[in-house]
Amino acid sequence: MSTTTTAEALPLTAIQQSMWTAYRVSPEASAYNIVMPLRLRGPVDPAAMDAAVTAVGARQELLRSVFTESAAGVRRTVSEAPLVRLEFRDLDGADEAALHRAAEEAGSRPFRLESGAFRVVLLRRSDEDWALVTSAHHIVSDFTSRWLLVRDVLDAYEGLAAATEPAWRPLPGSYADHAAEELRYTASEAGRRAAALWQESVADAAAAELPLDRPRPALRSYRGATVVRQLPKDTADALPGAASAAGVTPFAYLLAVFQALTHRWTGQDAFVLGVPATSRMGRAQRDVIGCFLNTMPVRADFDERSTFRSTAAQAGERVMRGMVNVRYPCALAFPRATVFRTALFLVQMDRMEPPVPNVPPGAGEGPSVRYAGLDIALIDVPQQEGQLDLLLRIEQTQDGITAVLSYDTDVLDGETVARFADGFERMLAAAVAQPDTPVADVELAGAGELEALLALGTGTGGGPDGFDGFDAFGSFDEFDAFESFESAREPR
Repeated sequence: MSTTTTAEALPLTAIQQSMWTAYRVSPEASAYNIVMPLRLRGPVDPAAMDAAVTAVGARQELLRSVFTESAAGVRRTVSEAPLVRLEFRDLDGADEAALHRAAEEAGSRPFRLESGAFRVVLLRRSDEDWALVTSAHHIVSDFTSRWLLVRDVLDAYEGLAAATEPAWRPLPGSYADHAAEELRYTASEAGRRAAALWQESVADAAAAELPLDRPRPALRSYRGATVVRQLPKDTADALPGAASAAGVTPFAYLLAVFQALTHRWTGQDAFVLGVPATSRMGRAQRDVIGCFLNTMPVRADFDERSTFRSTAAQAGERVMRGMVNVRYPCALAFPRATVFRTALFLVQMDRMEPPVPNVPPGAGEGPSVRYAGLDIALIDVPQQEGQLDLLLRIEQTQDGITAVLSYDTDVLDGETVARFADGFERMLAAAVAQPDTPVADVELAGAGELEALLALGTGTGGGPDGFDGFDAFGSFDEFDAFESFESAREPR
């Protein structure tokens, strides 16, 4: 087992620098909390769970890290002793709603990065009914790491219960190794070429700018909300075939539809969206907890001839080109520019080990699987709200595909985001049914919405205050993650 015992101050990676900046702007915000709440059914020993958390703290260096700022800059310091201890709350006899509220609160409490960036909370409802909530600031975690943390804790708990060592693979690498390699690479000739390629890939395209309900505030609150939409089964079933016929992955096809909808809403013919991708490379880092994230700027170009098929081909090619260049942090390539305000990524929990299913829309928790002697299921809690203007998360569940749209309530209203979700649903249905349909030909407004919009134009009706149907629909004047979970799905 590899551990870091030095108290040396270590440099931050580029993505950690960005997260620190967001933290300093709004230290009370929880927009960057990465939460993994699990329902545990079966007998649980709190003392053994506490010991398991301590063992994971000894194994993973970032669980022993704090962040400090001085005249020399921001540094990460690794403690020799574990910093994270299990928090235990007894909710004896609480109802389902109270348990879920407690899980959400445990995950959403803000962190003080100067004293730690992880939290593990065990909630007891009865001797056979529990919730285990892990939460971490994004500066030390990502969507892969949130599962690695839970898996390490449950493996340690199972080992302690059986009086054996945890079934962990050794950690031949560390996050400090990743940070050192990033510094070496970005200073090299290869890194300079990579930065130039990022800049060339974006060229003169601006970030996509959705029509906002309010001007941007001088100081962001990092508060947000979420709209969830279950995509129709026939659309979800047709997606793989349409993507295959276009020669791209389903993710690239979904990205193309998001780009097409963004084009229609904004009127921009050339713009940039974000695609979060992993910078986790090689077997040395496959089990390391940390923020291995690089949000790639992906440019989209449209003209009157653009079809869903041609847009998908363009998106697929540009995502693949970006992945070749993913080692170079985009934050360094564009230090003074806002490269993107909207992003799309894919979450596939069924690729994890064990494969814990995502939560279907409208449900409080997902289906359970057996692991570490317990039945475990994912609890639904909001997260990632307020990070960007709009973040579209595509989740695959046993019931199909769910679109989760988290947004910044400083600038957007729920009604606006719901209309955007409607447009995505209609665009995707058209794209999988008729891939050669011109993007400009798809009607985004439903019959009732169209009547209301026409009434606005004749003065015989009205919409909500501040709503401009032409800007909102953009159709009258003429968008793990892609984050890879491969490192966590290999045989144990």
